[in-house]
Amino acid sequence: MSLSAAGAVQRQIDAALHDAASVALALSVPDYIKAGFPFEGGKKLRSGSGRFSSGLNGLRIIAHRDRSILRGRYFTEARARNTVASVRPIILGSIAFLSLSALTLTLSSCYVTTQGVKYLGLIGRSRPAEKARADPSTPPAVKALLERAAEARSFAVDAIGLRDTKNYKGIVILEADRLATVVQACAELSFERHLFSYPVVGKLPYKGFFDPADAEKEAASLRKKGLDVLVRPVDAFSTLGWLADPLWSFMADYSEADLCELIIHEMTHATAFKKGYDSWNEELATFVGREGALAWLKKSAGPDSTALAEAKLARLDAIAFASYVRDTARELEAVYAEKADPSTTRLRKAALIAARAERFEANYEALFATRRYANYPMKRLNNAWLDLYRLYEGESELYSDYFERVSGGDLKAFVADMAILAKKSGDPKAAMRARLD
Repeated sequence: MSLSAAGAVQRQIDAALHDAASVALALSVPDYIKAGFPFEGGKKLRSGSGRFSSGLNGLRIIAHRDRSILRGRYFTEARARNTVASVRPIILGSIAFLSLSALTLTLSSCYVTTQGVKYLGLIGRSRPAEKARADPSTPPAVKALLERAAEARSFAVDAIGLRDTKNYKGIVILEADRLATVVQACAELSFERHLFSYPVVGKLPYKGFFDPADAEKEAASLRKKGLDVLVRPVDAFSTLGWLADPLWSFMADYSEADLCELIIHEMTHATAFKKGYDSWNEELATFVGREGALAWLKKSAGPDSTALAEAKLARLDAIAFASYVRDTARELEAVYAEKADPSTTRLRKAALIAARAERFEANYEALFATRRYANYPMKRLNNAWLDLYRLYEGESELYSDYFERVSGGDLKAFVADMAILAKKSGDPKAAMRARLD
């Protein structure tokens, strides 16, 4: 094989691995959003002495720290088979081609290859649910997780109409404090998002890393450019059905609402995803995840259950919190729109955030039904963090209005409509508004 041909194959593998990793890491469940609690340096901030949780997914976040998985190794067909059981044909085809040509290529250490290989290494450790359940050495809590996940997954497919994939049919045992770390950035004096480019899914406002140190290096680089930066840990992500996304052992302590919302959120990405419309993708998954979790609790625990009542209160507080944060962002947008000199705008930004933090604390009891956000450090906000809410919670009313008025409160019909919109040309939000007019 010529060097040029070998290079072409290498690029094909790199692109495939890149897409798998970038989609997975980019479409992470917004625990940061659901908990409403910011992070510094990718670390969780605590509320008092206990674990802080919003009730729907909370702050249960794990990441992988094994830096040795396939890094700097030769990637052959045999190693690929041992690493991952379900990969897109383009990857297996490329690897088989290399094997038949008696050629091995060393993967580069660039972002494209490193993140993809690390993820393949992670999911290569996944055990089928049935084998894990039958294994006497599997902890009872993990067995219970597998049972609960299977029920939630079946509900997502049968009752909500989400795409039936191989996701969440396996389990990976991890001993770490996070699964991955995502970096996001925004202009300091506007809400212009910093976008990262990916070959297939296009541009997305986040970049993920399996090694927190790599994320911190990326964040430092972005800060040097004068950007507001957010580093956040995540505990799950979707590969849009490209790979068999597993469960992770740390999910064993999730509540029914937490687990079901996470699964439904990620399965929504695999059902309705539109390239180039990141806000729509995330807002949709967030809405379906929350509605689906409440529907599951109503079915599994009962309409008068404590679990459902607590989840509804958490949902109301999450909506109220998101509204307060969006209002803060809108007030800042007005400041930025005046186009004053940078020093003046910077001072006004700081003053506005301080005033909003003071108002938040003074009016807390009137705003919220629970104490979940009582110790929230509002004074630490920056544009990257505010933009996260604009991304995941920007127009939540649009989805609830469509759900009630067009879909008649039928979540399965709503999901079916969204899957159709994802395949059509044009802005899906504009299409939703047109149906509402």
